[in-house]
Amino acid sequence: MGRQSARTVGRANLFRSFSQNLEWVKEHASIKFEPDFEYGYICPLCFRLFLEKDLDTSLSNFLTFEDIPPKSLGGRPRALTCNACNSRSGHELDAHLLKTLLDTDAQNFLPNSSANVTYQLSGNSINGTFKVSSDGVVTLKMEKTRSHPIQAEKFLNELIPRTRISKPYPPLFRPLQDAAPNPAFSMTVSKIFDTRRANIALLRIGYLLAFATLGNSFLLNSGLFTVREQLMHPDKEVIKIFWIAHKFPKHMEGIHIITLPKDMRAFLVIFSLATRSSTSQFAIVLPGPTAPGIKVYDFIESELCTGDGTTFLNFTTEKLPDKNYLKDKASAFLAQAYWQEFTNDGYTPRFAP
Repeated sequence: MGRQSARTVGRANLFRSFSQNLEWVKEHASIKFEPDFEYGYICPLCFRLFLEKDLDTSLSNFLTFEDIPPKSLGGRPRALTCNACNSRSGHELDAHLLKTLLDTDAQNFLPNSSANVTYQLSGNSINGTFKVSSDGVVTLKMEKTRSHPIQAEKFLNELIPRTRISKPYPPLFRPLQDAAPNPAFSMTVSKIFDTRRANIALLRIGYLLAFATLGNSFLLNSGLFTVREQLMHPDKEVIKIFWIAHKFPKHMEGIHIITLPKDMRAFLVIFSLATRSSTSQFAIVLPGPTAPGIKVYDFIESELCTGDGTTFLNFTTEKLPDKNYLKDKASAFLAQAYWQEFTNDGYTPRFAP
């Protein structure tokens, strides 16, 4: 089977899995779609309805693979999105996230990192690159051709002064202390990304991971309309803070429900992203279907974004089982069942906070 054929089959399999899951969700007495349909797929970003015929790649807005996280950061196809949402997010969000992580690697001189930089010396500058090999060897390259010619010439003349050779020739070897030291210069990594858009890309990954894992019933949550509004308008501040800046143990990666304190009840999606140089962990908060809903973001901002930014609030979570929630009818509403179990008035933490 060719690569294109394998991708076609893979998209069809994902469509059938999610569309069957949606059929099971639609059987609930309180859920109605108008007009009704059978075996459709709802793009989790724009909420448009697609049918199996929309897998045809000759269409202008067909259903395509959604790599979650992006493939460049260790992800794989786990759901489908429409081509319009997929293309827009890749350009507006994922590219900025990748560049942000690569910039962090470069700032820390990690093996296999590289960056475009500007070197400065005595008010003059020259553009170039630096690269750190897998064994930690740093290579600096200065490029006059993409720099201001006069500044670049002054920079290089000061860094490596020209020497006139005259008779009698100087000795071939001279004591080290007699050698003129090279002047110190500074280096600035070129910033070619938008940090806010990189953050929104993390929100997108957390949201799509929850959808791809828990299925269509996860979308039955009014608070997620606000999340989608933020994803569709990344330059608009719909949600200010939606993450928890804390390093969690590796075994906690997955989907949790924050159970206590009550004002912090929400879904918590913990995941890692991998570049060639490092692995970084992130924890994204998504509102639950009942209180506090989107007000959880106000609580996070007021309680965790104080002082020097290192504040951490004790809270309890329940990790949802790692399983295939799409495989059968009995699992179609498990996300809601777990939410009700872990947020009811009689809930008792399994572990002390």
